[in-house]
Amino acid sequence: MPLVKKRLTIAAGATSDQVLQGTTYEYVDPGTQLVVAAGDATGTYSGQVTMDFTVNNAEFSKDAVVSEQVTGEAFGWRGGYVLNDMVTTGQVRNRPVITFTNGSASSATIDVAVFIGG
Repeated sequence: MPLVKKRLTIAAGATSDQVLQGTTYEYVDPGTQLVVAAGDATGTYSGQVTMDFTVNNAEFSKDAVVSEQVTGEAFGWRGGYVLNDMVTTGQVRNRPVITFTNGSASSATIDVAVFIGG
């Protein structure tokens, strides 16, 4: 299963760049499973970072709240860090767009992993 993993630092009130932009997986074939996981990377999380996830302009998550670090739980594609798990259905190449918005008054650092395939 291919993986795109990033650590994002998002300024207060800002929205991140599209996570898959510029990667091999900016466009995926029909029937591709996409699992998006995200969590606090610092242990000082405000709880105010949200994710928006669309594929071909169809909205799959809007303002999904990113998880805090959970002691003893590995960051991965199963468990409390998963924000979305879906399979693309478009008959043409699909463009998943994943962004994060920081609604807090200070910057936030999060880990993001997008598992592709299945």
